[in-house]
Amino acid sequence: MRLNKEDYNKAVGCLKRYNYNCINIMNIQSDILSLSISPIDGMPKAPYKVGDTTLNKLIQLEQNVDLQKSIREYKAVIQALQIVNKESKYIFEEEFRKDKYKYNIIEELHISEETYKRRKRSLIYAVHEELKKLT
Repeated sequence: MRLNKEDYNKAVGCLKRYNYNCINIMNIQSDILSLSISPIDGMPKAPYKVGDTTLNKLIQLEQNVDLQKSIREYKAVIQALQIVNKESKYIFEEEFRKDKYKYNIIEELHISEETYKRRKRSLIYAVHEELKKLT
């Protein structure tokens, strides 16, 4: 199977943005959830009832486009990591999370450059397939 250039770059970009997406998800959620607006009407509320502010926060979380995009890419990477082999997971950790060079990874894994390319390609294909499932 061969991906076209656009799909390949989209999957690689998703892998490269993994750390950014994790931070983005936490930041957006904390920004929305930290907003504390007390009701202004002064009327007493029933206990254990979902308040207007809680409902508004939930709606903001669900409608935030950046948050939904980050969550979708995060899920795709996590699901792809579940189906690839151990060497592909190691390549993801070292190259995309820790920014190591491929030759350092090849040396640490004691594999050839072609094997490295195959393992990385299988990771990218897995991410592409998961992205297709989530859209």
